[in-house]
Amino acid sequence: MIEAILKPIFKPIQRMIIRPIKQAKTLPKRLLAMLRRFLVTAIFGPLRSLDNYLRLGSYYIAKKLVAIIVVLSLIIVYFGFINPPAFLNKWMGKTPQLEAAALAGSGFNGTAAVKDPDGNLLYEGALVDGLYSGEGKLYYPDGTLRYRGAFDKGLMSGDGELYAEDGNLLYRGQFLNDAYSGTGALYNADGTVSYEGAFLSGTFEGAGVAYNADGSIKYAGAFAHGLYEGEGKLSGADGKPVYEGAFVAGVYEGAGKLYDSQGNASYEGGFVSGKPSGPGKELYPSGFVKYEGEFLLGAYHGAGTLFGESGKPLYVGTFLGGAKSGTGEAYDDAGILRYSGQFAGGQYQGIGSLFDTDGALAYKGFFRGGAPSGESFVGITLAKLQETLGAADPAPPAEEPVLPDLPVAEEEEAPTGNESTGGDSPAGAETSPDASTPGNEASEQADGTAAGGVANAQEAANAVASTDDHAAAGTISSGGAAGTSATAGAEPAGSANGPVVQGEGLPIEDPLLPLLPATQQLTYAAMGMTFQLTADEDNPELFTVTKMATWNSLVMEPAYKRLVDAKATSVKETLASGRTSVRFVSGNVLLTFILNKDKLVRMELEGIIPEA
Repeated sequence: MIEAILKPIFKPIQRMIIRPIKQAKTLPKRLLAMLRRFLVTAIFGPLRSLDNYLRLGSYYIAKKLVAIIVVLSLIIVYFGFINPPAFLNKWMGKTPQLEAAALAGSGFNGTAAVKDPDGNLLYEGALVDGLYSGEGKLYYPDGTLRYRGAFDKGLMSGDGELYAEDGNLLYRGQFLNDAYSGTGALYNADGTVSYEGAFLSGTFEGAGVAYNADGSIKYAGAFAHGLYEGEGKLSGADGKPVYEGAFVAGVYEGAGKLYDSQGNASYEGGFVSGKPSGPGKELYPSGFVKYEGEFLLGAYHGAGTLFGESGKPLYVGTFLGGAKSGTGEAYDDAGILRYSGQFAGGQYQGIGSLFDTDGALAYKGFFRGGAPSGESFVGITLAKLQETLGAADPAPPAEEPVLPDLPVAEEEEAPTGNESTGGDSPAGAETSPDASTPGNEASEQADGTAAGGVANAQEAANAVASTDDHAAAGTISSGGAAGTSATAGAEPAGSANGPVVQGEGLPIEDPLLPLLPATQQLTYAAMGMTFQLTADEDNPELFTVTKMATWNSLVMEPAYKRLVDAKATSVKETLASGRTSVRFVSGNVLLTFILNKDKLVRMELEGIIPEA
């Protein structure tokens, strides 16, 4: 019902308004068709009647003329305003406006302004085949200049300037395919230069100079892939040199020179992975050589020499991980040799020799923890001792005993020995003094042996107490002279080695065993040391050090201080002579120190046989 009421109302509106609007879409096409028919009829039609003229007042104008004027006007409008040729724009000083979307396929050649669909200027400059080529300018969407310079096939190539969105200059130099390539300069936000030199594909490549924020040079030299590569010089933020030499991938590699914080050269030589390695020199700030030799990853390693600031050597030898290790020689500040031997961890360790300020040998032997080690002598063999210290002092010549004058027996007088018996004996009367009985001879030897043994035992028991005799003799308390055996002097030569026949007092020599003393005593007076060596029970040729005595302060004082500082258990005793005896146990060695008024005068060491 409603439709029946409204339909008569909307039909006139549809006919008068909506239909013309729909037809308006085809209006330009119909107008163009009408214009085309008019121009064709007017231009190519014959002038046969007044229908071919337009009356204008009292004048008649040929439709052909009007058509020609219209055609010329359209040509002028199109080529003059819509799509003018390049020569016309140049002649008229007008830049054509092109849309970026239609530019690629347009094939336009010449100068133009390219805009986005919103009308924002994107490019202004030369175009070849619709591509940026030649001099031109690129803009950010907000109209800020982005790039000014040369283009080729739509890309930045050649000399140009690149700007940030805030208008600050970023780069000035050469481009290739939209990247920095060639010679150019990068700039900081404040306009100062941050890098100046060669580029390739947007990175530093070739010779260049990098700058600190204050404008001082940070690095000058060669680059590769944006990193220091080749010869160059690196400086700190204060402009003082840090390193000069070869680089690989941004780190020190090869020959170079390091500088300290004051700008003084501190090292010259090889580098590996950024650290001194190989032959090199470490320098004092004064320029004098501090160390010359081998390095490994920044530490002394291998053969080298340490020098004092005066230029005199302090150490010549080998190093391991920055510390003296191996064989070397240590010197004092005056350049005088003070030690020669083995090192470990920067300390004297092993076998070495100490020298006094005059260069004379003061001690030779074992070292432990940087100090002489007397304990290391105990238990070594005679061969090792002589290999370490050399030949001992020669033994003093043995004194021949002075025999008392004996009365000469006359033939007619009977022997005094027989008279003491109170009886006559013809056999005894004929016996000479040299023909003493085996039993008597054995008795005399036994008495001598017993006396000697008692004397030696007494001396061993009172070794610490009899310090006056020790100090005077300079030997271990054994009752014998240096280089001789007390035990050997007390016993017959074969008693230690040969079996004794039952029922007889005389030992029988074993032809399979050598005739050697049971002990030996060697003295090295120049170094203040003496050693007692004892033969092995099973191998009498093998002698080992069982006792040692020394009055060398270089040996005594470090040992005493080490034990006292370690608070080792000790036994202190005042001797009858007024001296003091202090005993310590260190491992399997008993150490006895003799002090005279708090001054060390003697040290004795004796091996301790562990209980089975």
